Amino acid sequence: MAGTEMSLSPVECCPISSTARRFARISAPLPSSAMKMPTGKVRGAIATLVDISSHKEAERSQERLLHELQHCVKNILATVTALASRMVGTSSSMGDFFSSFQQRLQAMGRTHEVLSSYNWRDADLEQLLRAVLTPYSSKLRQNIVIDGKSLQLGASMAATLGMVFFELASNAAKYGALSTEDGRVEVAWRTDKSGVLSIRWKEIGGPAVDEPSRLNFGTSFIKQSLEYELGGKVDLRFEPSGLECDIQIPLVPATER
Repeated sequence: MAGTEMSLSPVECCPISSTARRFARISAPLPSSAMKMPTGKVRGAIATLVDISSHKEAERSQERLLHELQHCVKNILATVTALASRMVGTSSSMGDFFSSFQQRLQAMGRTHEVLSSYNWRDADLEQLLRAVLTPYSSKLRQNIVIDGKSLQLGASMAATLGMVFFELASNAAKYGALSTEDGRVEVAWRTDKSGVLSIRWKEIGGPAVDEPSRLNFGTSFIKQSLEYELGGKVDLRFEPSGLECDIQIPLVPATER
């Protein structure tokens, strides 16, 4: 329409969300401007559609991560509190308590470093083992042998297993295979078709061991953590050749197997 002036008036943005093919959700704001005649009559509109699906997915991912972090922090605080409470009753002195508590916090820190490298979503079992067992590894010979296929663990399971491995390694360094020059520890794992993870910890070449008359803190912690927190099973055997520990943990809930 020659000689006729029209003005553009922005209207309220109307965000839309649609599920397209392959069930991919598309999110987009829909800013538009009305084309008005001098009389105020609307003759048309200009709309701009911008796909912000990736931005929305990033926001949802951040929300999930924040929720997971909040859950993990609550678990960490609960674990630290429980450790302190239980250790006070079993420590012979404040010095003994402080030393043991500090070592466990350091082991927890190494476990969390591995989890942080995976954004607290999961963790590689071998990487977790190596991180926790590094302080006990000899630079002169291979005193720790790790064998198993790559396996990703959930954050909660990895955090619990990290502390279990620390208790086993700490015990081996004090009384078992890692307390001698010729001793070694072998750790192997496998998964079966039913979704159960089997881990074997075997000590070789250490001093002869006898089954204790009562459960100490470390042994009690291992059993309770695996059985109650992870719904697993643990078999600790004090063989003459060294401690053997067989662990079985369901990787998926029983209802899904």
